[in-house]
Parts: sequence; structure tokens; C-alpha cells
Amino acid sequence: MGPMNSIDFKGTLPLSLNASWSKHLAEALTESDVLESIRKLGKGLTALVPNTTLYAGFYLRDAPPIVIDLDGEHEWNRDYKEGQYLLDPSYEQFLKRRTSVCLSPKEMFPPDFRESAYYISYYRPYGMIDEICYLLYFDDNFAAYFSLMRFAGAPQFNVTDFRRLAALTECVEVAARRIWALYNEQKHPDPAPSHQLHRLFSTAYERFGEEELSDREKEVTHLLLKGLPPKSVGRMLKIAPGTVRNHIKRIYVKLDVRSQAELLALFFETLEEAAARRTTA
Repeated sequence: MGPMNSIDFKGTLPLSLNASWSKHLAEALTESDVLESIRKLGKGLTALVPNTTLYAGFYLRDAPPIVIDLDGEHEWNRDYKEGQYLLDPSYEQFLKRRTSVCLSPKEMFPPDFRESAYYISYYRPYGMIDEICYLLYFDDNFAAYFSLMRFAGAPQFNVTDFRRLAALTECVEVAARRIWALYNEQKHPDPAPSHQLHRLFSTAYERFGEEELSDREKEVTHLLLKGLPPKSVGRMLKIAPGTVRNHIKRIYVKLDVRSQAELLALFFETLEEAAARRTTA
């Protein structure tokens, strides 16, 4: 293992937990099955930061993400691959960055994200309350994402939790590269990521409401879809709160919706239509 065992946890980690982490990491790196490797990595991370669940996959800039289902296909992951990734804060962070990082909830989520329609419609039904995400870049256009989530009944992540996980970024990246190598060695039921499908989803997002909305209204709509509340929309676009409210009223009238939740549902219908066109495009 070499220098990967020499981790500075700034006094936050008991030796017994460090030993447990090192054991599970070693098992993850020597495992021959991709799913078992991820599970063992997850056990090591959970030993350090309890009450967490690990989700893993890979982001590409020109195709839908590769999602690893550890226990059979989950509805969350199926919907995520079908275009909903375009609205995800972790995917947006992936597009913005080029170097590996461990993202705290504050870095990942826009202000008041947990009050947004996207969180309420997509995250909350599954009970997710908090997330810390590793983005681990293999090159500028490709990165592993390892998200540690906490669900209802568990506390939100604190500063100590984040520091422990952030200290492991280099180690987790080594494990991610091993997992990717295993993934490529094994057979998978899913087809290869589709550049065509990504273009269909991206176009659906970019053109959503274009026949009805002005350019400014489209800007507001895109930010609303990504989970920003009206106050944050105003700050990002440098327009007054009253102006934002007026834009939202007109958007709702033009698209025949009555709330941010209905706006999101309408967009999800647009993604479904885009997916249905994949065989004819």
C-alpha cells in the first residue's frame, strides 16, 4: 500500500478506524469483481463515517453517465440515466472542474436546494437527506463519481465527517481506477454510453420552452429546473426579486403549469419523449 497508509486526519481518526479503513481499501484493490470491489470500498468509508450508503458511477462529457447498480437496477438510477443527470448538482460540478476533489454538501448544492422542486421530486422520495461526493478525474472528459449519501433517520454530515473523507481523496482515486479497469474486463447487460442519446437529452434541455419563452425566461427556467429557488435565480442573473417573480409568473402561464414541481414534471416528460426518439433519430 505504501504511502497511502500515511494519511493525515488532523487528529480526528482513532487508530482502530484507520486500521479498518486500510483493511477494506486493500481488499477493494485486490478484489477481482467490480461490484465486490465497490462494496468493500464502501465498507471502508462507512467504517470512518457511519450511516452512509455508497453510490458509484462514471461521468462523461458527451454521453449519459455509467451507473453501477450494486443490488439490481434501482428506479433512482434508471431515471438518472434517462436525462435527469443533466439537473444534478454533482454532474454540474463535474462539467465545471478538471481535477479530483471531495465535495462537501455546501460546495455541491445551491442555497436552499432542499426546498427546491428537484430535491423534493427526485431526492426526498428516496429518503436522501445529505451527500458528500468524490469526483475523480481520469482525464478532462471522464471522471468517476462516488457519492456517500445519508438517509432519513441519520444526521447530516458534519465538518469532521467531511475532513475524514476529503483526506482520502487520493486513495479513493486509486480504487476508482482499479474499479474502472475491472468494469472494462467484465461483461455488462447495459449498452455502451450513447453519444446520440446524450445529444437528444441535452437538446431537450436547451430547447425546453423555446417556442413559448423569451431568452431571459429560458434562463430563469433552466435555473429553476436545476433546483435554484427564486432568490438564488435573482442573484445569479443579477436581477431584482420582483423581476424574477414576474418572469416566473409568465413562464407558468406560457407553459401551462402552476408550480416549480409541475414545471419539473413537464421537463421530465420532455426527457421521456427524447428517450423515445433514440431509435429514430
